Amino acid sequence: MARPREFDKTVALGQAMNVFWSRGYEATSLCDLLCAMELSKSSFYDTFGSKHQVFLDTIEHYKNTVTAQVSCIAGLDAPARKLIEGMFEKAASRMTEKGGQRGCYLNNCAVDVSLRDPEAAKLIHSGIAIMENTFLSLVERGQREGDIAADKNALSLARYLTSSLNGIMVIGKSNPDRDVLSDIGRTALTVLD
Repeated sequence: MARPREFDKTVALGQAMNVFWSRGYEATSLCDLLCAMELSKSSFYDTFGSKHQVFLDTIEHYKNTVTAQVSCIAGLDAPARKLIEGMFEKAASRMTEKGGQRGCYLNNCAVDVSLRDPEAAKLIHSGIAIMENTFLSLVERGQREGDIAADKNALSLARYLTSSLNGIMVIGKSNPDRDVLSDIGRTALTVLD
């Protein structure tokens, strides 16, 4: 009879994600993961199968937790343009907080592995699509509210806002200057006029 699992898989995924987030996929060893997750080799392999599988699972975990929270913004009862502005302000703020320079996990993974790991690239793309769809919903709502130019293509604006917000999180990794990051955000938002 197999022994029951004595750990919380969600907690273990969060711990693994933090290691990959800090070190990157290639620089993370099995030993790093086992220590952070507080698992034996056998428990690790029985539950996750491989380093690569736990990496993919962490991307899915991030999408289902952090990125899913972003999608909730579209449902808030506030003017859409103000919500979009708030997302940019939050990104600039986050990048200047202690520990914030880690940036976005999906961005980091995209840069780290997408070119050579199509499986990870697909998961990363679907995570970034959540943000794009959130912006699309907000832009369309803002156009109906009259705060965003109605003559502009909503999908194009959503894609631009997604890339600009992700750009803030990438630039903030090497230059966590609040004024610079806020300036980038304010400039990006002018496309809504």
